[in-house]
Amino acid sequence: MSTIDLDDVAPAPPRWQRFCVIGAVVCFVVAGYVGGATWAKLLDSHPLVLLALSPINRYLLLTTNSLDWYSYFGVGLLRHLAPDPLFYLLGVWYGRRAIAWVLDTYPIAKRIFGEDGRTLEDPTRRRIIYPLAFFAPNNWVSLLCGASKIPFRQFIVLNVAGTFTRLVLCRWIGSIFDSQIRDIAEWVGKYSWPITGVSIVLVLAGIALQFARGSGELVALGRLGEETFEEASADD
Repeated sequence: MSTIDLDDVAPAPPRWQRFCVIGAVVCFVVAGYVGGATWAKLLDSHPLVLLALSPINRYLLLTTNSLDWYSYFGVGLLRHLAPDPLFYLLGVWYGRRAIAWVLDTYPIAKRIFGEDGRTLEDPTRRRIIYPLAFFAPNNWVSLLCGASKIPFRQFIVLNVAGTFTRLVLCRWIGSIFDSQIRDIAEWVGKYSWPITGVSIVLVLAGIALQFARGSGELVALGRLGEETFEEASADD
Protein backbone atom coordinates (compact mmCIF):
# COMPACT_ATOMS: atom_id res chain seq x y z
CA MET A 1 0.00 0.00 0.00
CA SER A 2 1.55 3.27 -1.15
CA THR A 3 1.32 6.83 0.15
CA ILE A 4 -1.51 8.86 -1.36
CA ASP A 5 -2.31 12.54 -1.80
CA LEU A 6 -5.79 13.33 -0.52
CA ASP A 7 -5.93 16.38 -2.78
CA ASP A 8 -5.40 14.22 -5.86
CA VAL A 9 -9.05 13.50 -6.61
CA ALA A 10 -10.58 11.75 -9.57
CA PRO A 11 -11.71 13.88 -12.54
CA ALA A 12 -15.14 15.28 -11.78
CA PRO A 13 -17.99 13.71 -13.76
CA PRO A 14 -20.66 15.89 -15.41
CA ARG A 15 -22.52 18.21 -13.06
CA TRP A 16 -25.82 16.38 -13.46
CA GLN A 17 -24.25 13.12 -12.28
CA ARG A 18 -22.88 14.75 -9.14
CA PHE A 19 -26.22 16.42 -8.43
CA CYS A 20 -28.00 13.07 -8.87
CA VAL A 21 -25.67 11.36 -6.40
CA ILE A 22 -25.91 14.19 -3.86
CA GLY A 23 -29.70 14.26 -4.28
CA ALA A 24 -29.98 10.51 -3.75
CA VAL A 25 -27.80 10.72 -0.63
CA VAL A 26 -29.99 13.54 0.73
CA CYS A 27 -33.06 11.33 0.19
CA PHE A 28 -31.49 8.51 2.18
CA VAL A 29 -30.50 10.89 4.99
CA VAL A 30 -33.99 12.41 5.11
CA ALA A 31 -35.53 8.91 5.12
CA GLY A 32 -33.45 8.15 8.19
CA TYR A 33 -34.80 11.25 9.93
CA VAL A 34 -38.36 10.28 9.03
CA GLY A 35 -37.76 6.81 10.44
CA GLY A 36 -36.30 8.28 13.60
CA ALA A 37 -39.31 10.56 14.05
CA THR A 38 -42.03 7.96 13.40
CA TRP A 39 -40.35 4.76 14.57
CA ALA A 40 -42.80 4.08 17.42
CA LYS A 41 -45.88 4.10 15.17
CA LEU A 42 -44.12 2.19 12.39
CA LEU A 43 -42.80 -0.46 14.77
CA ASP A 44 -46.35 -1.08 15.92
CA SER A 45 -48.03 -1.17 12.50
CA HIS A 46 -45.45 -1.27 9.66
CA PRO A 47 -42.11 -2.70 10.85
CA LEU A 48 -40.93 -3.36 7.28
CA VAL A 49 -41.45 0.31 6.40
CA LEU A 50 -39.42 1.29 9.45
CA LEU A 51 -36.59 -0.97 8.29
CA ALA A 52 -36.79 0.52 4.79
CA LEU A 53 -36.52 4.04 6.18
CA SER A 54 -33.80 3.48 8.77
CA PRO A 55 -31.97 0.14 9.17
CA ILE A 56 -29.92 1.17 12.20
CA ASN A 57 -29.06 -1.45 14.80
CA ARG A 58 -31.85 -0.74 17.29
CA TYR A 59 -34.50 -0.97 14.58
CA LEU A 60 -32.91 -4.13 13.21
CA LEU A 61 -33.29 -5.66 16.66
CA LEU A 62 -36.79 -4.31 17.31
CA THR A 63 -38.20 -5.50 13.96
CA THR A 64 -36.46 -8.85 13.56
CA ASN A 65 -39.11 -10.90 15.39
CA SER A 66 -41.94 -9.24 13.45
CA LEU A 67 -40.58 -10.07 10.00
CA ASP A 68 -39.92 -13.27 8.11
CA TRP A 69 -36.40 -14.14 7.00
CA TYR A 70 -36.86 -12.99 3.40
CA SER A 71 -38.37 -9.62 4.28
CA TYR A 72 -35.84 -8.92 6.99
CA PHE A 73 -32.74 -9.73 4.96
CA GLY A 74 -34.12 -8.54 1.63
CA VAL A 75 -35.17 -5.06 2.73
CA GLY A 76 -32.61 -4.73 5.52
CA LEU A 77 -29.65 -5.67 3.33
CA LEU A 78 -30.75 -3.60 0.34
CA ARG A 79 -31.53 -0.48 2.38
CA HIS A 80 -28.31 -0.76 4.35
CA LEU A 81 -26.17 -1.19 1.24
CA ALA A 82 -27.86 1.28 -1.11
CA PRO A 83 -26.30 4.55 0.16
CA ASP A 84 -22.78 3.21 0.66
CA PRO A 85 -21.56 3.23 -2.98
CA LEU A 86 -22.92 6.78 -3.30
CA PHE A 87 -20.91 7.92 -0.28
CA TYR A 88 -17.90 6.11 -1.74
CA LEU A 89 -18.31 8.16 -4.93
CA LEU A 90 -18.49 11.40 -2.95
CA GLY A 91 -15.21 10.46 -1.32
CA VAL A 92 -13.61 9.76 -4.71
CA TRP A 93 -14.86 13.02 -6.23
CA TYR A 94 -14.33 15.44 -3.34
CA GLY A 95 -11.30 13.99 -1.53
CA ARG A 96 -10.16 16.18 1.33
CA ARG A 97 -13.38 18.22 1.33
CA ALA A 98 -15.38 15.07 1.91
CA ILE A 99 -13.01 14.00 4.67
CA ALA A 100 -13.40 17.42 6.33
CA TRP A 101 -17.16 16.83 6.40
CA VAL A 102 -16.69 13.42 8.06
CA LEU A 103 -14.31 14.84 10.67
CA ASP A 104 -16.68 17.73 11.38
CA THR A 105 -19.80 15.56 11.59
CA TYR A 106 -18.53 12.42 13.35
CA PRO A 107 -16.20 13.07 16.33
CA ILE A 108 -15.15 9.41 16.44
CA ALA A 109 -13.53 9.82 13.00
CA LYS A 110 -11.45 12.72 14.29
CA ARG A 111 -10.21 10.57 17.18
CA ILE A 112 -9.14 7.85 14.75
CA PHE A 113 -7.67 9.91 11.92
CA GLY A 114 -6.60 13.15 13.58
CA GLU A 115 -7.82 16.74 13.33
CA ASP A 116 -7.30 17.06 9.57
CA GLY A 117 -7.42 13.42 8.48
CA ARG A 118 -3.92 13.59 7.04
CA THR A 119 -3.01 10.29 8.67
CA LEU A 120 -5.01 8.66 5.86
CA GLU A 121 -2.11 9.52 3.56
CA ASP A 122 0.12 7.19 5.58
CA PRO A 123 -0.23 3.63 4.21
CA THR A 124 0.35 2.12 7.66
CA ARG A 125 -2.40 4.15 9.30
CA ARG A 126 -4.72 3.78 6.32
CA ARG A 127 -4.93 0.01 6.82
CA ILE A 128 -7.49 0.59 9.57
CA ILE A 129 -9.99 1.48 6.85
CA TYR A 130 -10.26 -2.19 5.84
CA PRO A 131 -11.51 -3.58 9.18
CA LEU A 132 -13.72 -0.49 9.56
CA ALA A 133 -15.34 -1.22 6.19
CA PHE A 134 -16.25 -4.68 7.48
CA PHE A 135 -17.13 -4.04 11.12
CA ALA A 136 -18.74 -0.60 10.64
CA PRO A 137 -20.20 -0.51 7.12
CA ASN A 138 -21.86 2.90 7.28
CA ASN A 139 -22.00 6.22 5.47
CA TRP A 140 -18.90 7.93 6.78
CA VAL A 141 -16.71 4.84 6.52
CA SER A 142 -17.82 4.40 2.91
CA LEU A 143 -16.93 8.01 2.16
CA LEU A 144 -13.49 7.58 3.73
CA CYS A 145 -12.94 4.44 1.66
CA GLY A 146 -13.51 6.48 -1.49
CA ALA A 147 -11.35 9.39 -0.39
CA SER A 148 -8.58 6.98 0.65
CA LYS A 149 -8.64 5.38 -2.80
CA ILE A 150 -9.51 1.92 -1.50
CA PRO A 151 -10.18 -0.19 -4.65
CA PHE A 152 -13.91 -0.31 -5.34
CA ARG A 153 -14.04 -4.12 -5.57
CA GLN A 154 -12.39 -4.50 -2.18
CA PHE A 155 -14.75 -1.90 -0.72
CA ILE A 156 -17.84 -3.68 -2.08
CA VAL A 157 -16.73 -7.10 -0.80
CA LEU A 158 -16.02 -5.77 2.69
CA ASN A 159 -19.18 -3.65 2.72
CA VAL A 160 -21.52 -6.46 1.67
CA ALA A 161 -19.89 -9.05 3.93
CA GLY A 162 -19.91 -6.71 6.92
CA THR A 163 -23.51 -5.65 6.38
CA PHE A 164 -24.73 -9.23 5.99
CA THR A 165 -22.84 -10.23 9.13
CA ARG A 166 -24.49 -7.38 11.05
CA LEU A 167 -27.96 -8.50 10.00
CA VAL A 168 -27.20 -12.12 10.91
CA LEU A 169 -25.91 -11.02 14.31
CA CYS A 170 -29.01 -8.88 14.98
CA ARG A 171 -31.25 -11.75 13.89
CA TRP A 172 -29.42 -14.11 16.23
CA ILE A 173 -29.60 -11.70 19.17
CA GLY A 174 -33.28 -11.17 18.41
CA SER A 175 -33.94 -14.92 18.63
CA ILE A 176 -32.13 -15.16 21.97
CA PHE A 177 -33.97 -12.19 23.52
CA ASP A 178 -37.24 -12.78 21.69
CA SER A 179 -39.55 -12.33 24.69
CA GLN A 180 -37.74 -9.23 25.98
CA ILE A 181 -37.80 -7.56 22.55
CA ARG A 182 -41.49 -8.38 22.13
CA ASP A 183 -42.20 -6.87 25.54
CA ILE A 184 -40.41 -3.69 24.51
CA ALA A 185 -42.29 -3.59 21.20
CA GLU A 186 -45.59 -4.11 23.01
CA TRP A 187 -44.83 -1.28 25.44
CA VAL A 188 -43.85 1.02 22.57
CA GLY A 189 -47.06 0.12 20.75
CA LYS A 190 -49.10 0.96 23.85
CA TYR A 191 -47.57 4.43 24.08
CA SER A 192 -46.78 4.94 20.41
CA TRP A 193 -48.44 8.34 20.06
CA PRO A 194 -46.64 10.14 22.91
CA ILE A 195 -43.36 8.45 21.97
CA THR A 196 -43.85 9.57 18.37
CA GLY A 197 -44.54 13.12 19.50
CA VAL A 198 -41.36 13.22 21.56
CA SER A 199 -39.36 11.62 18.72
CA ILE A 200 -40.57 14.22 16.20
CA VAL A 201 -39.58 17.06 18.53
CA LEU A 202 -36.13 15.52 19.11
CA VAL A 203 -35.49 14.96 15.40
CA LEU A 204 -36.56 18.49 14.46
CA ALA A 205 -34.48 19.92 17.30
CA GLY A 206 -31.47 17.92 16.13
CA ILE A 207 -31.86 19.18 12.56
CA ALA A 208 -32.27 22.77 13.77
CA LEU A 209 -29.15 22.41 15.92
CA GLN A 210 -27.18 21.16 12.92
CA PHE A 211 -28.10 24.22 10.88
CA ALA A 212 -27.44 26.53 13.84
CA ARG A 213 -23.96 25.08 14.25
CA GLY A 214 -23.35 24.88 10.53
CA SER A 215 -22.43 21.20 10.72
CA GLY A 216 -24.03 17.83 10.19
CA GLU A 217 -25.04 15.64 7.27
CA LEU A 218 -27.63 17.91 5.66
CA VAL A 219 -25.46 21.01 6.01
CA ALA A 220 -22.42 19.26 4.56
CA LEU A 221 -24.39 17.83 1.63
CA GLY A 222 -25.83 21.28 0.96
CA ARG A 223 -22.32 22.70 0.83
CA LEU A 224 -21.18 20.02 -1.58
CA GLY A 225 -24.14 20.87 -3.80
CA GLU A 226 -23.30 24.59 -3.63
CA GLU A 227 -19.65 23.93 -4.45
CA THR A 228 -20.67 21.75 -7.39
CA PHE A 229 -22.95 24.50 -8.71
CA GLU A 230 -20.27 27.18 -8.24
CA GLU A 231 -17.65 25.05 -10.00
CA ALA A 232 -20.02 24.50 -12.92
CA SER A 233 -20.83 28.21 -13.07
CA ALA A 234 -17.14 29.08 -13.09
CA ASP A 235 -16.55 26.66 -15.96
CA ASP A 236 -19.38 28.29 -17.90
